Amino acid sequence: MAKPIVKWAGGKSRLVPQLLARVPPEVGTYVEPFAGGAALFFALQASVSLGTRRVNRFVLCDRNEELMATYRAVQREVEAVIAALGAYRYDRDLFYEVRARDTRGASDVERAARLLFLNRTCFNGLWRVNADGRFNVPFGRYKNPRFLQPDALREASAALAGVELVCGDFADVTATL
Repeated sequence: MAKPIVKWAGGKSRLVPQLLARVPPEVGTYVEPFAGGAALFFALQASVSLGTRRVNRFVLCDRNEELMATYRAVQREVEAVIAALGAYRYDRDLFYEVRARDTRGASDVERAARLLFLNRTCFNGLWRVNADGRFNVPFGRYKNPRFLQPDALREASAALAGVELVCGDFADVTATL
């Protein structure tokens, strides 16, 4: 069963049992307009796989371009993401070098590896950007952060198969559904 691949402020992992209890057994279109870690999506997808619920269409949306590039890369090119993450190591200097990289023009795979590395090695797993849109969370203090989790990424890729991934404002996206 796939679980969130990123730590995200405001994540719903702890609330999943209560939230799932409120989801009807059959859903036409399920839209998660603030995807973040997508905890409810992953849990709902698992219940669909087990046959306890039916959902005709899944849509994950978030305004964060780096996050949505990560989901696209994991969905479509998970082995390339795993390979790219394999080049990283837990190192303070590397962290700040990677944090400073401009992702304009980078592939989704490169952006995914960067986000997953930073998310698992920064202070408290926060994703915060400054007024210029640059990630600015400091280095975290961990003994052995697990930013490369191939099995978890493969499970997430399988769960994301066939899911519509939309980068945009929730009001614009939900108005078109």
